[in-house]
Amino acid sequence: MTTMNATRLRSPLLNLGWISGIAALFWLSSTSLLAAPAGPQTTSEAVAIAAQPVENNGKIEVLEFFAYGCVHCADLEPHLKAWRKRQPKDVNFKRVPVGFEIRGIDSVTMFYTFEAMGLMNNGDKAEKLHAKIFDAVNKQNLILGSPPIFKKWLEAQGINPARYEEMKNSFAVKNKISRARQMLTDYKIEATPTLVVDGRYLVSQLNGPDRLFEHIDRLIKESRSDVKTRAIKSVPKKIEKKNEKLALVIKTADLTTAAPH
Repeated sequence: MTTMNATRLRSPLLNLGWISGIAALFWLSSTSLLAAPAGPQTTSEAVAIAAQPVENNGKIEVLEFFAYGCVHCADLEPHLKAWRKRQPKDVNFKRVPVGFEIRGIDSVTMFYTFEAMGLMNNGDKAEKLHAKIFDAVNKQNLILGSPPIFKKWLEAQGINPARYEEMKNSFAVKNKISRARQMLTDYKIEATPTLVVDGRYLVSQLNGPDRLFEHIDRLIKESRSDVKTRAIKSVPKKIEKKNEKLALVIKTADLTTAAPH
């Protein structure tokens, strides 16, 4: 049974222990700082991940995992737009919405439904709609996760709500939603915005966009030779498949010709 007197007797020793512990931690931190190599502070980090499948088309794939309810994604958007404009033709940028229902918004369903309606494909029209969604959620504070509010917003954009619902429930959209959710698991995405270069490097923003895009540009440059090598290696396989199909067509034609009439 612990009494008040026992606590009083023990407290000086505990205080001494705390002081000793704090002193030891301070000493360890000081020596670690002295031993650490000097270098520039980074505002973002790039992490190598298990390679994910990408298209062998000679282009470097850059994915952005985002959510419409993510204010950091909204803040990054103008910087991302400027970065995309200066990219060469061998960089293939794609957006991948994530299933984090921030502010009650299902970004995955919304994005792929608009895409199926032809409103979220490449082009100025798509970029404007993308920006309008970010503004509605993060600047106008509209709760687009609410069906009545979302319906009114769709009508204000000149989009037919009934057509939206029809496309949302289509087989093609459900397949894309399923694929996006699987990618979230495969790439182990834990926060937004997160960008992935060539299916191998995961880049997250910590403080500002400048260092983020410095990392991405560096990784694109490093990946360029690997992408070309993969594209060259894939050519013989494509030719082999075409030859197999051609041989099958010729064989079928021969059998048809040889058949008795």
